[in-house]
Amino acid sequence: MPWESARGYNRGVMNARLSVGIETNCTAPLRLERVSMRLFKLMGVDSLLLPDHYLSFVPRSVWNPESTPAARLVPSPDAFFDPFVMMGMMAARYPRVRIGTGVTESFRRHPATLAQAFVTLDHLTGGRAILGIGNGERENTAPYGIPFTKRVARLEEALTIIRRLWESRGEPVDFDGSFWRLRRALFTTPLHDRKPPALWVAAHAPRMLGLAGRFADGWYPTIKMSPADYRERLERIHTTAAAAGRSLASFEPATQIQIVIGASRKRALDQMLKVPAAAALSMLLPGALWSRHGLAHPLGEDFEGFPDFVPDDVTEAQIEAAQRRATPELLADALFAGSVDEIVTEVRALVGAGLRHVVIWNIGPIVSGATAGDLVRLALLVRRLKRITIPVVRPAAPTRVEQPFRAPAYGTGAARAG
Repeated sequence: MPWESARGYNRGVMNARLSVGIETNCTAPLRLERVSMRLFKLMGVDSLLLPDHYLSFVPRSVWNPESTPAARLVPSPDAFFDPFVMMGMMAARYPRVRIGTGVTESFRRHPATLAQAFVTLDHLTGGRAILGIGNGERENTAPYGIPFTKRVARLEEALTIIRRLWESRGEPVDFDGSFWRLRRALFTTPLHDRKPPALWVAAHAPRMLGLAGRFADGWYPTIKMSPADYRERLERIHTTAAAAGRSLASFEPATQIQIVIGASRKRALDQMLKVPAAAALSMLLPGALWSRHGLAHPLGEDFEGFPDFVPDDVTEAQIEAAQRRATPELLADALFAGSVDEIVTEVRALVGAGLRHVVIWNIGPIVSGATAGDLVRLALLVRRLKRITIPVVRPAAPTRVEQPFRAPAYGTGAARAG
């Protein structure tokens, strides 16, 4: 069976209702992380995804108990555990839950390492692994001496290598690229149930959406979009896949949503702007979004956003400017904030645009400090989201004959543009 039709979930069977996951913190203290995972499992989540970071997005200067309630529970937002080690533990403890990265990249790990790690995880979980991968973030590379350049071209090579190794059936693989060269490289680890792990690509811009169409089993954007934007970008993925002769019959459109649950949207966002660490997160939004609200981004109107953000490069004056200038309307364009009803309504609209798997990143505890009421509201949100039914869409007649994966010839100008 060609790899592109191997996975939706339950080996190609898509759920009749929305799948709901949670992105864990993957930070110290370990006891808190374990308790959180157990609670999420009891809430009935379908997936647990882990970030792959050295640093958080929060400047250290504002992470203290006096200004950030969550600092009473988590001494440092930068104390990350290795997600690959954590996923091994999770595979043993949490049956029937999908486990993966949300997301990793190919700057710090060789593609063969990623290919091997997720086939291993797929065996440990009985076919529930998700390799979520993107093109990286400066905070995890630049401070550690890793050049943060040619991100998309690098990811394209990595995806090509991963797919070639998974499809090699133990035969030697040769590859000539700008970043990696393989000479009779062997990958003889058997695929679980003879199928590769699910591969999700975190994509937003056109070139990245093209990679999702050519290589991925799922799409995992992490920025908030209108239903129209979500539908348009998903159509780009399908168009690219069709041009490559791929079937996306079991493709899984997902998204990460950053949430703040409160009594209402206005109260949740107003409260967020009072907490310096939460207000500092507004700097993760691109300068262009600030400009659309008539606001001046503290890092400049050309600032790209979270991929280019290094928290310790931010000055106290810039943090104060963010807290002073950011508005509830600006944050509403980035966060799913408000009551459970308000958040469910926004997500339901995305389901109508093609969403099939939503993953929650709950940043509310930064504001509130993670109270018992927060957990109750989160559990209710998970329950409500899992009740959303997937619209039945009659499939269109196929226009192409499905072909086995053939890695694209590498070396075109587009692939090397970086």
